[in-house]
Amino acid sequence: MYRVASLFLVCLGLSGVCFAAAPSEAIVQGLYEGACKGDKGEKKFEARVVALGHATYQVFVRQPLGDGKIANFELDGKTEGDAVRFVGKGESAAWAASFADGAIKGTCGQGAALEMKRAVLRSPTFDAKPPEGAILLLDGKNFDELIKGRPGSGAEQPWKLVADGGIEVPKGGMTSKRRFDGSYKLHVEFKIPLMPDARGQGRGNSGVFLTNADEIQVLDSFGMTTYKGGGCGGIYAYKDPDTFDHFSLASFPPLLWQTFDVEYRVQKKDGKPAGNPRVTVLHNGIKIHDNFEIRGANIPYSPKGKFHFQDHGNPVEYRNIWVLPLADL
Repeated sequence: MYRVASLFLVCLGLSGVCFAAAPSEAIVQGLYEGACKGDKGEKKFEARVVALGHATYQVFVRQPLGDGKIANFELDGKTEGDAVRFVGKGESAAWAASFADGAIKGTCGQGAALEMKRAVLRSPTFDAKPPEGAILLLDGKNFDELIKGRPGSGAEQPWKLVADGGIEVPKGGMTSKRRFDGSYKLHVEFKIPLMPDARGQGRGNSGVFLTNADEIQVLDSFGMTTYKGGGCGGIYAYKDPDTFDHFSLASFPPLLWQTFDVEYRVQKKDGKPAGNPRVTVLHNGIKIHDNFEIRGANIPYSPKGKFHFQDHGNPVEYRNIWVLPLADL
């Protein structure tokens, strides 16, 4: 577990000397909101502080300019002794700040004061209760609706329970026992681990496979980039979320529960599917795909008609997964 205190003391027994240790990466990384205040007024912005391992950070700042325009610039961060310090580069070269007690404070130009506070993030659909008629696939207590491991693997392993009624995705992933051949609403809650030394697809990787075997990617995309369709919320390998800038704007930082809410629609003619399914997907309450036609995939471990939650070797957690069958179009 990560420490919840931003600073703690280490004492050397015989000497009686105490040193303040640096704040942990888990405490520093996250989304911040703040402003630069000076003689010319106040400029508001948001900043993503991304832990990169080896006591370093990168900060991506987005400043609204009006009329839908955004200014983007970056800061570099590094742990120095008992503090984390940030310095600007390029357009933000005049910025200098440090982290303490859940805030980043410093200067952002001649005579201008900088203050950013860590935002408290919670998806509006976190802990959403299954509606009448829904089938509960995972509640952290009853696992009758899921198969551990890949179908046919014969893997017998205990469920690894975690906090908040969740589980760590088992080796080989998990697959729904039932088939779902029509339209539905799917609700999934997941938590990505903090893996600051990893990059790309090695950074908290998993995936939610829909019943046509297309995957909605699970990954740490908080300020991190990867290939097309490979970031969190992407329809794997061929469509980025509509909210992508150069990383996922809908993504929360690691260690927070996130949500996918999927509406999957099948059109039928004479009782048979006609054309490809279409999906609308909300990530943490933000629409990232809008009635998008998906083409399907041929994935051996994700059988058509069933949901599969991928094990990619990272300790991703899941909780509160349910599906509500809908009438076909």
